[in-house]
Amino acid sequence: MKLGRFVVETHCHAQRHAARMQGEDADYGDLAEKMTTAVPSEEAEDDDDVVVYDNSDRLLRDMDTYDVDVCVLLPGVFGFTNEINQEILEENPDEFVAAAWSVETMKAAQRGEEEWTMEAACEEIDEWLGEDGFEMIGEGIPYDPTIKEPMDWPERKDEIRQIFDVAAKHDVPVRWHTGYVSGYGSGLGLFDNFPDWGDPTLASQLKAEYPEVPIVFDHGGMQATWREHHVDDCCQVAASFDDVYLEIGLYWKELLKKPMNDPNIGIDQLLWGNDWGASMPQYSQPGEDPPTYWDQIVDWGLPAHQVDYWGSSLRQLRKYAMETDLPQDALNLVLGGNAVRLFDLDVPDRRMFEQYVEV
Repeated sequence: MKLGRFVVETHCHAQRHAARMQGEDADYGDLAEKMTTAVPSEEAEDDDDVVVYDNSDRLLRDMDTYDVDVCVLLPGVFGFTNEINQEILEENPDEFVAAAWSVETMKAAQRGEEEWTMEAACEEIDEWLGEDGFEMIGEGIPYDPTIKEPMDWPERKDEIRQIFDVAAKHDVPVRWHTGYVSGYGSGLGLFDNFPDWGDPTLASQLKAEYPEVPIVFDHGGMQATWREHHVDDCCQVAASFDDVYLEIGLYWKELLKKPMNDPNIGIDQLLWGNDWGASMPQYSQPGEDPPTYWDQIVDWGLPAHQVDYWGSSLRQLRKYAMETDLPQDALNLVLGGNAVRLFDLDVPDRRMFEQYVEV
């Protein structure tokens, strides 16, 4: 049985990388950096080691398998393009919406073709937000990919203000990346060099300055591993602002209790966002706490299969809902209703979701 009336996955990567290094001499040590500058497969030259391609056929199959109605497409930091997401949107306008990001500005800086500036990043994002189906900014807040040393927060905050100005202009949310991975890591220095990527509580300062701009915490602080302090930080901010949202798709059953039991975090602040399309396998340790979580496992190597996030996430959410007897109307909000309202999605009937008229 479908877990909710209308299901929206708010964190999805419908593009995938293909590493074209071959043989015993293939070096995957700098794969993360090569992924960020990857070109679409149809534009690739013979010496391009990594390319990106449209992976929406697999995504649509999983949507059918798990009864997912709509997915939010993210370009992310790893070279996925706004253009490919736009093509997917045009082919499937009822199934997808997308986030805009400064993909080409960052690639040009990494290749040494242009100097990176936040002004250029904002211009690129501003243009994409004028296209049909682009309804938010993210994943995460753009950054200078050539920086190798930590930025001071006041300088970084001035940059982020420009992104929030664009969001306010278009009346869209900003996605703020939270959580991190261990294992072989990203190799990009994101969490070391950019304060906002390492400390979710800094979002409070921007939210106070831009009360009209909603913030979505990508991953809700739990991108991977079992460490919970970023979840606590995200909950702290969400408890202070009623339009700060948490993606809870990668939470295990016990972790769901943190936002669900917080009297200052409304059920209408939770989104079913996972990381479909990412390549972090699920680690299982039965009888331990937590019994399962996502991460990069060095000894396993790089996953070559399409990791199944939704099956696991729906099981954890179902377990929590059954254990606590969570009302179905509340579950419907988490699985889709909140995303429908936040991203202004078209649905067959808006009365599917809990709402009341003041008496």
